[in-house]
Amino acid sequence: MSQVIAALSRDHANITKLLELIESEILAIEVGKKPDYPLMQDVMRYMVQYSDRFHHPKEDLIFAQLLRRSPEVRADVKDMIAEHVSIRLTGQEFAGLLRASNVDSVDVREQLGTSGFAYIRALREHMLREEKKLFPLAMQVLTKMEWQVIDDAVDAIDDPLFDEMTADDYQRLYRLITNQ
Repeated sequence: MSQVIAALSRDHANITKLLELIESEILAIEVGKKPDYPLMQDVMRYMVQYSDRFHHPKEDLIFAQLLRRSPEVRADVKDMIAEHVSIRLTGQEFAGLLRASNVDSVDVREQLGTSGFAYIRALREHMLREEKKLFPLAMQVLTKMEWQVIDDAVDAIDDPLFDEMTADDYQRLYRLITNQ
């Protein structure tokens, strides 16, 4: 298995944990409880700073090689790349709402719920399609040389939350995740 696919699969598992945290906080809003806004802000800061900037570009490298090898998946790959953009924008919108969450009103809570659930749903569906269709196809059809091109193009970027040296900014979030 390519090092990149292994790293992306780990990222997906970690992102799933983060989405579960956000979802539980949004559900708290829906039943009238006050959510942990700083926690949701930390999660979304991570998603915008790491996932959107480093995770999706790695996938795009695989998709580019996959298009060269299997042009029949062009529509699927174009959809995935377009979803990277829309997920980033949806995430930025949700993160912006969270930054403005110091105004605790019914309207703000409704917007957070709508925006947050839209982000969670889009990202879960996106990752599932990658894991079930495009990653297995890439593993099947790409050559060792093509995987080497991908691996060489990907810088070894430390994940600020899940790698061995968790960044100070993410210590609280890391403790919450590991204590679940």
